[in-house]
Amino acid sequence: MGSHDDSIYVYKISEQGEYSLHWSITFVHSSAIVGMDWSRDSKHLRAVDQAYAKLFYNVDECQQVPDGQSSLTDAAMWATATCKLGWEVMGVYPQGADGTDVNCVDASADRRLVVAGDDFGTICVYNFPVLKNTQQCRRLTGHSEHVPRARFSNNTADTYIISGGGNDRTYIQWKQVPPKQ
Repeated sequence: MGSHDDSIYVYKISEQGEYSLHWSITFVHSSAIVGMDWSRDSKHLRAVDQAYAKLFYNVDECQQVPDGQSSLTDAAMWATATCKLGWEVMGVYPQGADGTDVNCVDASADRRLVVAGDDFGTICVYNFPVLKNTQQCRRLTGHSEHVPRARFSNNTADTYIISGGGNDRTYIQWKQVPPKQ
């Protein structure tokens, strides 16, 4: 669990469904946690905070991985991709924008698409990876202001995106529809 107290709390779940605190990652991040991803084997965690620090952790050994930016770079090792910093999403930031204009990112489970929620009330859907800020996207509008969360839902045969607006308090479900032939 990433927290606004600048900490991460990692819990273990017993076979009986009981939670117990495994590790408190405190005094490492200097601001609130805004994105976290688990490795597919649940041994590593990466997190981004509001101060634009992207840090890596070995959960089994309860320690930070200082060289994680270079040693844990394989996109296929991560079960999720919600950290808005990294080579695979560096193109989601429009030219001239500061880092606060993009609020969230998420890659689809098959790593074909990336969605980004921004301060302009839109979500943008890109082909994965997004390496240049000139890469084409499908811009979807519907929110009246910033979009702090947008996630793929790959639980069905269809791919959906769920976006949550800020003060408009609106959730929108978007369905991917193939183009007409």
